[in-house]
Amino acid sequence: MIGLGRMGESFAAALPADQTLAGVAAHDPARAAAFAAKFGHPRVYPTYAALFADPAIDVVYIATTHNFHYANIKAALLAGKHVLAEKSITLNASELRELVDLAQARHLILMEAQTIYHMPLYPALLTAATALGTLRGMQISFGINPALPASDRLLNPALAGGALLDIGVYALSFARLLLGGPLTLVATQMRRMVTGADDQSQTLLAGPNGEQVTVALSLQGQLPNHGVVAYKNGYLDVADYGRADTATIVHPGQPDQVCHAGDTAQALAYEVADMVTAIDTGENPTLAWTQDVMATMTAMRTAWDYWYPNEQH
Repeated sequence: MIGLGRMGESFAAALPADQTLAGVAAHDPARAAAFAAKFGHPRVYPTYAALFADPAIDVVYIATTHNFHYANIKAALLAGKHVLAEKSITLNASELRELVDLAQARHLILMEAQTIYHMPLYPALLTAATALGTLRGMQISFGINPALPASDRLLNPALAGGALLDIGVYALSFARLLLGGPLTLVATQMRRMVTGADDQSQTLLAGPNGEQVTVALSLQGQLPNHGVVAYKNGYLDVADYGRADTATIVHPGQPDQVCHAGDTAQALAYEVADMVTAIDTGENPTLAWTQDVMATMTAMRTAWDYWYPNEQH
């Protein structure tokens, strides 16, 4: 594992008992040693390169800040490691395309640690939705207002912070999974925060069959973490959709139905289980979804003329 911050700690705590955290690395050796002491004393490597080079390591989990993902993933793939990388997996579609080609050429699994793609609720909802008729559109929102210093990576454009890559990726992944096809950008606008990172945005997208999808994001204002999926004869109502295990199926004229599958508390463990399955089978269906979402986010930032420092696009 590399990237030993908030997300790294959550992942290490959730690692299933049948998997082993074999090693960790950080730019600060003291931080790596403290992390290892907290999570079962895995081996502490002096550098990322040393961890990647160890033949005892099968998979690298990458939870560094977004701006380092491309270089970290590329180095791990070149060392022959499968990679599970936090979302957003890269800064833009061009970076991701190169990494996908590299992983495929070396017969390695590259997977985004996007909880939505791994929660058992969503296959159950897709099955239940067949009774609701034709999919018509979606309304999706996500807004937070964390009490963080301006230097925090979430607010820092130099670290690729901002709403889109941190919370927008959830909204767009929700849409991509339930639509069953890629999204096309229709219109979008964005307002920056004082740090220069993207804060508030409103976006209209079209699904593969003309479905209308609206996405509202805010990093400095509360919005419900909520998705409504409209069909001809009813709708799905999904609260806290990033790790949801419960949703309501509304079919007018009939009692509401509650659909429950999986367990929110096991969200990160589901990611690990699907990564293991992908390595065993050589099949990774989530990668196409990741590529489609990254293409949409890149299109949105192109429309905003918003790029991160030193980003190649």
